Amino acid sequence: MGTSATSPSWHEIALAKLTKVLGEQAATRVMRETLAELKLAELTSADDLNRFGRILSARPGFAGAVGGLLSATAVMRGAGTSS
Repeated sequence: MGTSATSPSWHEIALAKLTKVLGEQAATRVMRETLAELKLAELTSADDLNRFGRILSARPGFAGAVGGLLSATAVMRGAGTSS
């Protein structure tokens, strides 16, 4: 999915934050597991990112912290808070 450099996709935002904190291998694994839990192939909206972040925030450690950050990012970018 191609996007401009000024407008990364919701999926790219989540993966970039996870990779920065967890490293590439762990980020890829966590992303795959969390998407499977949501029954999604990719994050395509702020609401998807919010749901992803909320599920991720239930995990212990740094993954959970990234989840909280992603949820906050999603809400700041237009996600509903009850999704």
